[in-house]
Amino acid sequence: VDAYTIGTWSSKISYNSVKKHGTAEDIAKLPPPTARNKRRGEKLKGEKLILEDDIVHDAGPGQFVYQDRAWCVPESFQFPEKINRLEGWRRWLHGAIHVDGAKKWWIKPYRKLCHSDLHSAQLKNAFTIEWKPIFTKMMEAPGLEIPTELKDIDEAFVQSSFETATGYLKSCFSFIFKASEEKVDAYTIGTWSSKISYNSVKKHGTAEDIAKLPPPTARNKNKSCEGSNPGKRGRDVTWHHADEAPANPEKQRRTQEATKADIAWHLP
Repeated sequence: VDAYTIGTWSSKISYNSVKKHGTAEDIAKLPPPTARNKRRGEKLKGEKLILEDDIVHDAGPGQFVYQDRAWCVPESFQFPEKINRLEGWRRWLHGAIHVDGAKKWWIKPYRKLCHSDLHSAQLKNAFTIEWKPIFTKMMEAPGLEIPTELKDIDEAFVQSSFETATGYLKSCFSFIFKASEEKVDAYTIGTWSSKISYNSVKKHGTAEDIAKLPPPTARNKNKSCEGSNPGKRGRDVTWHHADEAPANPEKQRRTQEATKADIAWHLP
């Protein structure tokens, strides 16, 4: 008991933990259940799991304890694969039901997740590369305001905001919508995030699309740096992007000069 972390303590004294593991006396001392620890399932169009009567538990900030710390998502949590933009938008705005073991948990809106909430590099990469680019862009749509209260984000708002954000995407990335409507609707969110990237628009976008791009950054502006590979004589190594360049350019330059001198010394 003395070795328990504060995260473990907070998890053990939670309402649901006491209900599950507490003695009769412990349970009798609990306060009445609130909307936070007793939430009825909500029927959302598009959800694969529709709950009518089962209790859906809210996943609090430190609800799950594993890997020596507390988390707001269970260890079994994964982002759905090959999900289309509408269903992804629904989860981005409203969250989703996740089944972990014998319990059903309501995971907070994905837009409120951050790296520290995600327990693996795979989840962090999926969130950063697939989810954030497209939905962050959609949230920039003029006139679109996301309600602060989750209860105000109903299915009607999901649909209307999706139409507004889609109109904004059409104005910024018209080249994407030249494909058939059926094909565009079937794009996964990973495909969307790839297509709206700076380099993709520069390569495939119309003149109007390119004109609306923000100024290039170190990440999306190609840079090159030539150097010699000591393992193969005469072969140049080129870094095409700034984020692939060596962390210390000056040290790399000195290494290249020393390598070239070494090669020249051994040449006949």
